[in-house]
Amino acid sequence: MIRLRPLVLSFLLCCQIGLRISAQPVGGQPIVVLPANGDQPALRGALAYLRDSSHTRTITDVIQLANTPAFLPITSPVPNFGVITGTKTASPVWLRLRLQNPVDTPQNWLAEIDFWCFDELQLFIVDANNMVLSTSPTIGWKTRATQRIRHNRHYWFPFTVPAGQVVTAYLRVVKHRGAQVLPIELVRAVDYETVVQKSYLFWGGVLFALTFVAMMSLIFFLTTFDQLYSRYIFCLLGLVGFFVINDGFLNQFGFDAQFWMPRQNVYFLFPLILFYSQLTFVRQFLNLRHTASRRWHTAGTVVMWSGVLCLVALTAEWFTPLSPAMELIMIRLFTALYWLPLPVIVAYIVVSIVRRYYVQEALLYLVAILPFYTLNLGLVFANFGLLPTYQPVACFAYYAPAALFEVLVLMVGLAYRYKLDRDQTERLIKERTVQQQRTYEAEVQALGMKNNLLVEKERIARDLHDNVGAHLAFIVTNLTHISDQAEKTLLTEGQRLAKQLRTIVTHTREAGKLLRETIWAIHQESFTVEEFAERLNQYINRYVHETDGLHVDVQVSGSQDYKLSSSQVLNLFRIVQEALNNVVKHAGATEAMVKLSVEKDGHINLRIQDNGQGFSWTNGAVAGHHYGLRNMETRAQELGGTFRVFIEEGTTVEVAV
Repeated sequence: MIRLRPLVLSFLLCCQIGLRISAQPVGGQPIVVLPANGDQPALRGALAYLRDSSHTRTITDVIQLANTPAFLPITSPVPNFGVITGTKTASPVWLRLRLQNPVDTPQNWLAEIDFWCFDELQLFIVDANNMVLSTSPTIGWKTRATQRIRHNRHYWFPFTVPAGQVVTAYLRVVKHRGAQVLPIELVRAVDYETVVQKSYLFWGGVLFALTFVAMMSLIFFLTTFDQLYSRYIFCLLGLVGFFVINDGFLNQFGFDAQFWMPRQNVYFLFPLILFYSQLTFVRQFLNLRHTASRRWHTAGTVVMWSGVLCLVALTAEWFTPLSPAMELIMIRLFTALYWLPLPVIVAYIVVSIVRRYYVQEALLYLVAILPFYTLNLGLVFANFGLLPTYQPVACFAYYAPAALFEVLVLMVGLAYRYKLDRDQTERLIKERTVQQQRTYEAEVQALGMKNNLLVEKERIARDLHDNVGAHLAFIVTNLTHISDQAEKTLLTEGQRLAKQLRTIVTHTREAGKLLRETIWAIHQESFTVEEFAERLNQYINRYVHETDGLHVDVQVSGSQDYKLSSSQVLNLFRIVQEALNNVVKHAGATEAMVKLSVEKDGHINLRIQDNGQGFSWTNGAVAGHHYGLRNMETRAQELGGTFRVFIEEGTTVEVAV
């Protein structure tokens, strides 16, 4: 420890010697010659500064230091005194500038400070005899624009340089928080209106362009409901807020809004929104959620929540006064989290390119944001003394074209994406329309075929009724007449003929009955189960019921509203007819049961059961001479079902569809 002390003392001594060598008495400071006309004078290399660590120096004290090496030259293109974190560590800075009027008439000039968030600014003009020629009022960000020397969002200090004289301008600067960048320019008084109008015209165009793109993105979002466009609108609003706050528009047109947060924290809010809105956009534009690199999506989500901690740091003074130590902690916490989205955004770009997830999108986004964020990072490095503070990183007029370039490139990319989405949507709509057209044509064709079938069924029913039915009726009438005549002949021969004729009449009437049932079945396209059951009862009551002591009971269960097709009705009806006909002719039964069950899903079960004597049955197959059973089996197969016969305490015929 004792050996280190000489080294530390030697280092401090060398630093003091270096400062004294680089120090600049007023006589050695370069003079800026004010031209009577032409371009504005360049101030680079002509400025010197003094940091007032005592916080108490006045203009008189500073003038007395004119011929001492107290002032240090400013080597950076734009004065930048680093980053200040709070009122306890903030020290006033005196900026010195020597000006010469080479003409024989006084010149009126304005000093413009193109940054809004200084706490105190005051300009002094001192002549060669160290006499103070003019002293401006002290103004700062808490001074309303209407109460400033010039009603403007920037700080303008008018001064006059007497004819043929050299004057020294001293600018006292106080800033309590943030970057101490001091962009200063000299403007002729007569050019003030022109410069201001050009500035407002320039920024009006920039803000209009950003707002216009935001409206277009809103239209894209309302058209597609793609969340990507809503996140891009958020980015655009972040850019608008970034320029509104940093170029002083909020200070001029929304003065009271500056105090929504403690101190100057509104100044940090809009860049915070800008960075985090970019992260929300990237997480959607280069979505890694469903990839092998999904941990970066999780990291992005965590970083998004860290933005809440940034807001806590900005608003902590609302709830409790902060000690200097706590204030420093909050500032450092905010600074760390403030820049956290940028490395995550870079990671998204690198992963998307290396893993080849979204190569074109990642390159497009990289090209778009590179100019704007290069300026931002350049200013950060300049604030910490790692790079000189060049004019482009200190003047927000350079940030505007970079932002418009970003907006233009991304807008072209998003517009192309919108076009692809729209083309895909139109293609899907077209394919759906073609499919619907084909379906419609098929339905029309099916309806046409069905209509033709109905017409044909109507024609067949009409022909059966008008032709076959008429002939059968004619046969029945004539046979009846013949049988009546035959009864009048010889008794033996006449009774035999009459009996034969009445048999023919019976068969003919049976044919007419079957014809009527067929016409009924094919006359309609479909029948409900209830309608079919009613017709079945009518048939049984008219032709079967109580025949030779046979009692038939009909039971229908299931869905009464289910519609059966005409083909189903006809086949089921014929199976019941044939089964009951067999019962009457062969079973010698006294009771028979017809059970029909139709489920909602279309399953049909038909059972005809009697208590008769049954018949011969071999290996579960229908014998070849049982033509009636074979016909019932064929009809069951036409229905798409199965046909079975059980011989146990009578006969049971079952059809399951």
